Amino acid sequence: MDILFTLAMFVVAIGVLITVHEYGHFWVARRVGVKVIKFSVGFGPALLSWKGKDGVQYAVSALPLGGYVKMAGEVPGEESDLAPGEQHRAYSRKPVPHRMSVAAAGPVMNFLFAALAFVVVYLIGVQGVVPQVGYVAEETPAAEAGLRPGDRITAVDGSPVQSWQEARVGLMSAAMGSEEVPVTVAGDGASRQLRLDLSHIGGENLQRGFLYRSIGLAPYQPVIADEVEEDSPASLAGLRPGDRIMELEGEPLASWMRFLDRVRASPGEPLSLTVEGEAGQRRLTITPERVVEEGEPIGRIGMRPEPLPDDLRVTVRYGPVAAVGQGLAKTGEMLWLTVEMLGRMITGSVSSDNLGGPIAIAQFAGQSAEAGLVPFLWFLAMISLSLGFLNLLPIPVLDGGHLLFQAVEGLRGRPLSDETMVRWQQVGIALLLAIMAFAFYNDIQRLFQ
Repeated sequence: MDILFTLAMFVVAIGVLITVHEYGHFWVARRVGVKVIKFSVGFGPALLSWKGKDGVQYAVSALPLGGYVKMAGEVPGEESDLAPGEQHRAYSRKPVPHRMSVAAAGPVMNFLFAALAFVVVYLIGVQGVVPQVGYVAEETPAAEAGLRPGDRITAVDGSPVQSWQEARVGLMSAAMGSEEVPVTVAGDGASRQLRLDLSHIGGENLQRGFLYRSIGLAPYQPVIADEVEEDSPASLAGLRPGDRIMELEGEPLASWMRFLDRVRASPGEPLSLTVEGEAGQRRLTITPERVVEEGEPIGRIGMRPEPLPDDLRVTVRYGPVAAVGQGLAKTGEMLWLTVEMLGRMITGSVSSDNLGGPIAIAQFAGQSAEAGLVPFLWFLAMISLSLGFLNLLPIPVLDGGHLLFQAVEGLRGRPLSDETMVRWQQVGIALLLAIMAFAFYNDIQRLFQ
């Protein structure tokens, strides 16, 4: 059932985004007078097909990995779909600006859809974690800047933040530019302005756990045992559900991420804990068992923490006018982050292992849909931004390739020769297949891991 749900959400997500993208081409083509023959969501044999009153053949096809809008006269000289006297409606006969607007309309529609999705998300409300610091690692940018456990991050680079997730995105954007970023924090009844030096953070560190691994920050979360497995190291040491771990090896503990990291890094090594429960405060010694994960030995104690309490959660919500502004701002912010990440993958400063294909998209579609409407809309917005941007890359067969050829035609005053076009399209197809194969390879690697 989980697999079926994931596949269903993948089809829904891809179907929505493809329809949005192709509708952009369709709408602008008709506005500039091009005759549209067919609008298809998906490739291959049609599962559902009908002819609209506008004369366009609409279809939902079997392979939901793309779509197309077939226009009359897309290839110069092939205008058999046009009746006598309709030759002016051929795509190839339209002026360059009209053809460029048709090519650009698909990606632009993806960006507009993402903006709308973000607006709806902010109207409903985004669930997040209060941006309160629970742990600061020694000799890290966070420690050098003067951040302390208990501080609440209120602004990053002058932009207010209401959740830990917003702080993470702001700091990641600053790290992309390898710059020093001002951070405002509230703690001990006063507000302080700090400067966080991110100039030494390499692109390879812009991965999962970025705030903890690269900057040295972890969010505040009391470590309270919720479930303790029978005969596990935690159970055998005397840890009970409801116990709160106050200290780890003499270090005050207010971060589940910090505790988890120490446990995983200590297979077979005894850890001294101070816990507080119904019987009062007591000291325990737990020795994590050694298990292998992704080929590496890690420690495990068999304990699950209590969920984050409500007073450490926050809902970021805005009124209609403010939500529009926030949605547009978030669209620009996440689009720029996407561009920077892809650029760093190309230059090698960020691992290309982050590139995902259909399997990764399907997994995220299922996970986000299971989490609720807001996470699913956020997922759709992010994929729509990526789809729009990737289609603008100057690769033949993509919209960006068409825009490049049309721009060259506009500068030369005549189109490129058919031989040149065919040769570059072959290069584009080969490049596209190579990227898809690499993305599939990454997906399969993740499945095995």
